[in-house]
Amino acid sequence: MTDDDREAWALFRYRLISPLLDPACSRADRAAYLAYLQAHPPHDPHGQPWVPSVRTLERYQQGYRTGGFDALRPPRRADCGARRTIPAACWEQACRLKREVPERSAAQVLALLAAWAPTAGIDPAVIARIRPSTLYRHWQQAGITRRQLRVAAPKRYRRWEAPAPGALWQSDVMAGPWLPDPHPRDPGRTRQTACLVLLDDYSRRIVAGRWAWQADTALLEDLLAEALLRYGAPERLYTDNGSIYTSDRLTQICARLNIRLVHTPPYTPAGKGKQERLWGHIQASFLPELRVRPATSLGELNTLFHAWVEEHYHRRVHSETGETPLARWGAGGVHRPVTVATLRDAFRQEVSRWVDKTGQVSWQGQRWIVPEGLLQTRVTLRWDPHHPDTVEVWHQEQRYGVAVRADQAVPSAPGPAPTPAPPEATGLNYLDLLLTRQHARRPGVPYAREEEASS
Repeated sequence: MTDDDREAWALFRYRLISPLLDPACSRADRAAYLAYLQAHPPHDPHGQPWVPSVRTLERYQQGYRTGGFDALRPPRRADCGARRTIPAACWEQACRLKREVPERSAAQVLALLAAWAPTAGIDPAVIARIRPSTLYRHWQQAGITRRQLRVAAPKRYRRWEAPAPGALWQSDVMAGPWLPDPHPRDPGRTRQTACLVLLDDYSRRIVAGRWAWQADTALLEDLLAEALLRYGAPERLYTDNGSIYTSDRLTQICARLNIRLVHTPPYTPAGKGKQERLWGHIQASFLPELRVRPATSLGELNTLFHAWVEEHYHRRVHSETGETPLARWGAGGVHRPVTVATLRDAFRQEVSRWVDKTGQVSWQGQRWIVPEGLLQTRVTLRWDPHHPDTVEVWHQEQRYGVAVRADQAVPSAPGPAPTPAPPEATGLNYLDLLLTRQHARRPGVPYAREEEASS
């Protein structure tokens, strides 16, 4: 009998004796109540009609007066939980067989036990009396069912937050509403939007957020550059294992800015609780309002979202912290200021190109003119994706200047090639060196110059 069954029987017994517990209840009232029970038998917890005897009712009353409601519960069996039909040796062998192959059913294990019993000196009739349901019930109590053996014990999580603003930022992506995105061949086309945000862990402030047609690496870089320029660099950036967060590009940016990039372990979404709570609040507060005030474009959606963030979310008391995100943000923090030059250097991209004999390189489907002095050599082009028109030219770790698009450069008439200056004489001659070696190897042998001198 389970605890719920014992509780149900206690309530049933209390309802039976409740009219008899009244001190004003007379002998005639008792007799009338007993007659009523005989005429209208109550149904026990099993749904069966049952009329208790007078002696049983008196026993229930006495137990309630001495022990209270707990005395009405049926007592547990003295051998509760014991394996009465399974000998100890059989039980140990059954557990070993189950742990060896967790997929084995109770019937299979019993068949193996029947084959094993004679070798262990156990009567096979003992195994035959064991029911599969009994064996499975004991397995379940011992925690060795197939599911319990295959699934690891649940991990215990704890609540945590960063010690100060700027110590940790989080980032995540959420699918958003569908908006019109007309196309010449499909004027009624609609597309689903996506929202990407950067959230400060301590204050819960959204340091950057935007809706876009797709959450890609370019969007993440734009928001990260915007947040870094406004608020400085955090100590850590905490993300999931999405493709935009595990790219080499983001790892490189974080390494240049000394930001530790931390990813959530796979299949552990519980670590993103703050971000999921933000999504839940957006879905409960912001998105429903779009049904009354719909956005007709992506720009209008971002305008409404930024107004909601600044006037509602940042000024609303958070139920977990007891403060508004702006108040907790104003408590100070550990943000490191980032200059524009440092930011451009951190987000720079580079590619190697060959300079032809006209002093041009091909990049992004266009021709670029490199500074003078670089012909038929390999150079490195460096640029900030937020300023793609400024392309620096580097060669052997030395900056030579900025490349100019060929269609924007002012054409100039080619002049005569400059005459190179004659090299400085060294006073060394290779032929004289060979002649000297020959004289040393064949002394006394006259040569052409010596014969002419003698004649």
